[in-house]
Amino acid sequence: MDFKQIEAFISVAKLKSFSKAANTIYLSQPTISSHIASLEKDLNIQLFDRTSKEVNLTPAGRCFLEYALDIINTRNNAINCICDFNNNVSGSLNLSASTTPCNTIVPHLIDKFGTQYPHIKFNIKEEGSGEIVQAIEDLSCEMGIVGNHVQGDKINSFKLMDDELVIISSPELKLPSEIPVEDLLKYKFIMRERDSATRKTFEDKLLDCDINLDKLNILCEVNSLDTIVQFVKTSIGISILSKNVCKDYVESGKINASTIKGVSMVRGIYLVYNSKRTLSPTAKAFLALCKEEFNIE
Repeated sequence: MDFKQIEAFISVAKLKSFSKAANTIYLSQPTISSHIASLEKDLNIQLFDRTSKEVNLTPAGRCFLEYALDIINTRNNAINCICDFNNNVSGSLNLSASTTPCNTIVPHLIDKFGTQYPHIKFNIKEEGSGEIVQAIEDLSCEMGIVGNHVQGDKINSFKLMDDELVIISSPELKLPSEIPVEDLLKYKFIMRERDSATRKTFEDKLLDCDINLDKLNILCEVNSLDTIVQFVKTSIGISILSKNVCKDYVESGKINASTIKGVSMVRGIYLVYNSKRTLSPTAKAFLALCKEEFNIE
């Protein structure tokens, strides 16, 4: 049973004539007759009573007509929906972002996207970069913004901007504005969780300087930006954060920011999605906004 057979059946049922049905759907009468015969064979039942003057539905034909109309209407609705899909920016934007972008660039991007598409709702989830990348690979996350460059066959990655990391501390500790890398071993650290891109960048930089990570005095690990800042303010330890994230705290004098002597703590912020996944129109529109906002070709 196929759509051509069903369309032929509906036309004959409505017009009660094979010849009139043939003219209406631009087929020959033998073709119409062949479609009906094949349909009856597939269903193993007679759908029409044929007389010399007209064709009438059998009881089985009348029963099938209702379903036939539903089948064609469903097909037409599906085709219309798919045709409109690529231009239909609607529904929700589901975006996962790691701590740094979630607290810096994401609010601006959402504000701008919401201005362009005022009917869009947003579902923003803050997670570690590692969790986001894994979710994208598993197709449980459509799009993410993370603080490290991801390579792999399953991931498309676009660099949005550079982000500088700094050492943050309580003013009471009186850390210099530039710290020799070996002096970091003197302090207790409040560290992000292990799948944090901020932590990975920091540890990679220390390894480049031949610093043994086992010698770092890690007091505790936390997965909250606010918790890190509160711990640092109490002077019990220092931490590593994005310069953009802690800007307001530094300007207010609540914490100090220091760089590491001779070490560039700059990393990239990237928009990522699964290369094997067809993005929704809303996600495509957000990707286009990001490319425009950060001059990505």
